[in-house]
Amino acid sequence: MHWGVDAHRLAGQRLGVGRYIEYLVKHWRSIMDADDRCTLFTREPYDGSAWEPSPSIRVRSFAPSLPPSVWQHGMLPRFTGGVDVLFCPSYSVPVTYRGKCVVAIHSMNEVESGTHPWWYKLTYSKLYRFSADRADRIIVPSESTRQDLERYYGITSDKVDIVVQGADEAFRPISDDAVKRATRIRFLGEDRPYIVFVGKLSTRRNIPILIEAFAIAKRRAKLPHALLLVGPNHVGVPLDQLITRHGVTGHVIQTDGKFASHLEVPPIYASADLYVNASSYEGFSMTLVEALSCGTPVVAVNRAGCAEIAAGAAEFVDEPTPDALANAIERVLTDPALSQSLGERGYRRADAFRWNVTARQTLDVLRRVAA
Repeated sequence: MHWGVDAHRLAGQRLGVGRYIEYLVKHWRSIMDADDRCTLFTREPYDGSAWEPSPSIRVRSFAPSLPPSVWQHGMLPRFTGGVDVLFCPSYSVPVTYRGKCVVAIHSMNEVESGTHPWWYKLTYSKLYRFSADRADRIIVPSESTRQDLERYYGITSDKVDIVVQGADEAFRPISDDAVKRATRIRFLGEDRPYIVFVGKLSTRRNIPILIEAFAIAKRRAKLPHALLLVGPNHVGVPLDQLITRHGVTGHVIQTDGKFASHLEVPPIYASADLYVNASSYEGFSMTLVEALSCGTPVVAVNRAGCAEIAAGAAEFVDEPTPDALANAIERVLTDPALSQSLGERGYRRADAFRWNVTARQTLDVLRRVAA
């Protein structure tokens, strides 16, 4: 089988979908049949540094000057004539593509009101709905996303495959105190304990609420911790104003999370005392799985994908309010037995989410469609 991948998300900073593609390809290499071929179509040259070279995996780049939407919908279909099936891992199928295809829809964020500008429903929502109808199969990472597809797009379950995502084997607990100390100094400028969130600072992730909750818990329990936000502030959350308003100047640090290698990320989780995800909605959260894999205690909102991922292994809040999150943060950080229990339960829970399984199940879907 020869399958193609719309890999334009490999350009620039590789966050959710970009990392998803890299992990899939890394694990596909070891399970491909002798006559299998995979072509990654990219806008910009890509060296494949996330996996070992393989003659069966080819990167074909073209038209880097075009905007992503023009590249995807106008140019990409011209280069896909030789593939048996096209895998579209970033929610959408090229509107001019006519062959067999599988689309991955990781979440339906528009179900949570207020998380997107008014024009989102006139553009991306329509494109994603078209892609769900157009695709031969749809891959989703959770049961909650499957239910959202049915509720909002009318897509029945017989067209959908649930394939959960995972954590790379590099994400595991770290016992070396020197590594942890170096990580704290690198990101905080000093050796002090911290709470972490990893991911883009999207509206639905409630960063203002998280900062307020952190301030409440810090003041009330006299916590020595900092709050480390690892991810781009692409929507312009007024961090400085929020930090000043809640009296935590010098205690909240944000970094864009640009790393030369994903191997730089595991120590960030493993050195933290707590990972907090205040998101109102996630179809799936790769960073939550990574935190669990590192044995880091987790506080999360008991909704959608987060509820499925961390079932029985997190300190949940029912609603993402400052008081609820502050109470949860305080409970975990002031109760060593609870903290240890959460870390151990999370580490065991993470065994259900591994990229080798994700890669095999995804490839099985592609084979069925190609056949």
